[in-house]
Parts: sequence; structure tokens; C-alpha cells
Amino acid sequence: MNIFKKLILGAALTLGSGACLAADVTLRYNQWFPSQHWSQKDGLYKYFEEIEKVTEGRVKVRPSAKPLAPPTKNYQAVLSGIADIAWGPHGYTPGAFLLTEMVEFPFLTYDAGISSKAYWRTYKKFFEPTGMQDGVITLAMHVTSGGNIHMRTEDISTPDDFYGKKMRVQTSVLGNALQSLGAVPISGSLSELREFLSRGIIDGTMLSDELLYGFKVNKYVNKVTQIPGGIYTNSAFIIMNKQKWERISLKDRTAIMEISGEKLSVKMGRLWHENDIDARAKLIESLGDDYQVASESLIKAIDTSFEEGRTRWFEKAKEQGINGEQALDYYKKLVINLDSKL
Repeated sequence: MNIFKKLILGAALTLGSGACLAADVTLRYNQWFPSQHWSQKDGLYKYFEEIEKVTEGRVKVRPSAKPLAPPTKNYQAVLSGIADIAWGPHGYTPGAFLLTEMVEFPFLTYDAGISSKAYWRTYKKFFEPTGMQDGVITLAMHVTSGGNIHMRTEDISTPDDFYGKKMRVQTSVLGNALQSLGAVPISGSLSELREFLSRGIIDGTMLSDELLYGFKVNKYVNKVTQIPGGIYTNSAFIIMNKQKWERISLKDRTAIMEISGEKLSVKMGRLWHENDIDARAKLIESLGDDYQVASESLIKAIDTSFEEGRTRWFEKAKEQGINGEQALDYYKKLVINLDSKL
């Protein structure tokens, strides 16, 4: 009997020890974006606090003191285990996430919170079944606010104004469209933007208004052309390493997913929208008439410039096994229907 009791006690201790190992996990977040930017302190950091709260302290997230990987290697860093959690735009790795290019087309994002809810549902219905991001755990998929045209000295009022202008772009979809309008696209990350603008390396850039203040480059921008719905939108992910995910207990994984997915996607998109509205008001106040809304002829020319890109995307989507026209139509209708319910 004593031997039997010892065996039971030993097994219990072993299982208890294993349960602790499975439950107590510290995750490394790849901190490449400014830590004081609202997307971090009001968005991701609050989410990390929620993770710790819903798991009763068993799962913690710690931002890295310096970048574990550049934004262009964000996804790969999580895939390989260099980082455990990452957030960033899909477009920083051109060609790697073909399906996400759908939301980069113009005039699709009037409210990033609404569009992010639609995007999460489109991802779950169309993109995830193709195996997209199978190598990681997807915690959220959201969009940023629509980008406007921000110029140093000369404004963009007509399609011809693009000719010869050196424009910083962050995605190949946007770059190809601008090139067709006669602009010279120059690739560059947000961390390079201040140098590009201050030294006159570029004539302008495409950004959501809030990023001018978030990256403190508003003093270099003197002309803005607002594109209703955005000349582009960024697709962004929040992902976790699969091996680290498996080390978290089933109970805690369930708790984390309850605050992730659509809820987290909407939260990030809504933050973008709210801060973009505030930034727009500041720009209008400081620039006056130099903050203009695009004319119908300019909007039409921009729309035409993306036609080739849309056609290519439909072809690439077909190769991925989905009907691109159907997916885009589903996304657009969701945005309209969700907007009407608010």
C-alpha cells in the first residue's frame, strides 16, 4: 500500500511539474516600432496586459529592448523562433503574402475599425483555408487607415502633377500604380522616412495622416491631398510562434484567443481610425488650403492606375485556389453592411 501511495504521489508531482512548465511562459515581442507610438502603448501593450490578466499571470509578453529583427523579417523571425510575437505590415515583404494585396487597392478604407472587422472575416473565409500563415499562430489581421498624398513643396492636384516626382512607397502594388502615372517610386521603411524627407531624397510619400505625427515628420510636409477611402491601405498581422504557443496550457490558449481574432483586429483598426481623425484636424488647422481633397479627375486617374494591379491580383488569387473577384466583393459588401449597422 505504501509503495502504491508513493507511486501515486510521484506521478502527481511529475504531472504538476509538467503543468507548470506548460503554463508559465514569457513571450518575446519584436519591438521595432517606436514604443511610445499609440499603436504600441495604447494597442499592443494593452493587449499584452490583457494576456497576462486572462491567464492569471502564467503568460507574459515582454517587448525586446532593441529589434530582434527588422520589419522586413518580422514574419520570418516568428517562424524561426527568433521572436515569439510580432506585429507588422505584410507589404514589407513583397510577394510573400500575395492574398493580402487585396486591401492595398484604393478607396476601400473609410474607417479602419470597420474595415478590420471585414478583413478578419474575409481572411477566415477565403485566405486562411489556402494555408496562408499556417507556419504561425495568427492572433489578428487588421488594416491601417487609408493613405493620403503628403508632399514637401509641390502639391498633387492633377494626374500630371505626379510626373517625375520621387515618391516613397511601402508596397509594390502602390509603387507600380504610381509608376504608371509617371512618378518615380522609391522603396523605404518608416524608419527611413525622416531622412528621406529632411534631405530631399523624396518629393513626397503616401501615408495615413496620423503617421506624420507618430513619426514626427509633419514639419517636412507642406502639401496634402486627401484621397477619400485612401490611395492604399496597409494589411497588418499579429502572430505568435507555434512552438511557444504549444507550451501554453490549453486553458490559457483558449483565454488568449477569446481576446484575439476579430476583437483584437477591430481594436487595432479602431485605434488607427481615431488617431487618424485627430491628425487630420491638426493638419487642416496648420495647412489651411494646402490640405485639399482630391478632384474627381485625380481619383479617376488613380483608379485607372491600379487596374493592371487588380487584374494581376485576381490571377494570383486564382493560382492560390480562390476566386479573387468573389473575395473582394465579399470584403466590400461586409464593409458597407457593417458601416450601416453603426
